[in-house]
Order: sequence, then C-alpha cells, then structure tokens
Amino acid sequence: IVYLTVFYIHLSILTKAGPHDSVMTSAFQASLEGGLASITKGQPLEVAHGSQITLRHTHGKACWLHSHNEVYPIRYPDKRGSSHQQQVTCYTFKDLNNWWIIRRPEKSNLVVSAPPDSIKHGDIIHLVHGITGRALNSHDVSAPMSPHNQEVSCYIDYNVSMPAQNLWRVDI
Repeated sequence: IVYLTVFYIHLSILTKAGPHDSVMTSAFQASLEGGLASITKGQPLEVAHGSQITLRHTHGKACWLHSHNEVYPIRYPDKRGSSHQQQVTCYTFKDLNNWWIIRRPEKSNLVVSAPPDSIKHGDIIHLVHGITGRALNSHDVSAPMSPHNQEVSCYIDYNVSMPAQNLWRVDI
C-alpha cells in the first residue's frame, strides 16, 4: 500500500510532459500538460486533410516513421551515392519528429478545414514532416541499408535535376 501511495503522490505532483514520456502510453502522454494533447488540440476524431498523424510499422520490430533535420551523406561507406536529402528513418521511441501532416497536393495550407475533409481509400496525399515542413519523398536512389531498395527522404529543392516524387496513395 505504501508503494501505491507513493506512486499516486508522484503522479499527482508531476503533471507536465518531460523528456522520458515516450516510455508511457499515448493515452497517459495525452493527459500531461504540454504533452500529446498540445500537439493534437483541435484535431478531428477521424483522419482528415490537415490532420497531424504518426505512422507506426508493425510487421517486425515496431517503430514510427521519423525524420529530423539531418541529410544523407553524399556517399555511403560502400561508395554508393545518395540523394543528400533529409533523412527518414524508423524510430522505436515516441518523439516529436515522428509527427506528419496530411496535405492535399493542390493545397499549401496545413490546417484541418471545417467541416473536416476525411481521408478516403485511393486519396492522393502529401505527408509533410511536422517539424521541418518537408514532404516525404521516394525516388530512384538506393537506400542506405541496401542497394536493392529505394531511399525514402524528405525533399529538399537543391535546384538539380531530381524532381520531387512525393505523392502517396492512401490504401485503407
């Protein structure tokens, strides 16, 4: 009973988000001041254009689609070339860099319209990284881990002959 009392007091006092929240459930994180609730405030219950989402890989080791403001090296250690675009990875922890915004390709704003325009099977979308504002992209460049797969990145316009390929079809 002493253990439960200490735990109860601990949770009563510590009500703000902190650096180790990622080990807790999403529901618990949403209850913390400055936590997930501050990110998802005003979001519709259904996924819509303008929604802020995270994408989680579940076939194998669970991880979230993640990006950060670092670029792939110009050359990989095995001498293969890369796109030198913003890195996209699969990250096993909850993190602010796991957030993406769904945007219609013909729109530039990143907000949910009223009423929400729900995502449907077959919709073509952009996935925009929530922190850097760059769109998820794939192109004919070998992936860092294997020359047999394609690199996925967030597109940086270097004014070179590598067009953005950032249209994604929703498959529900």
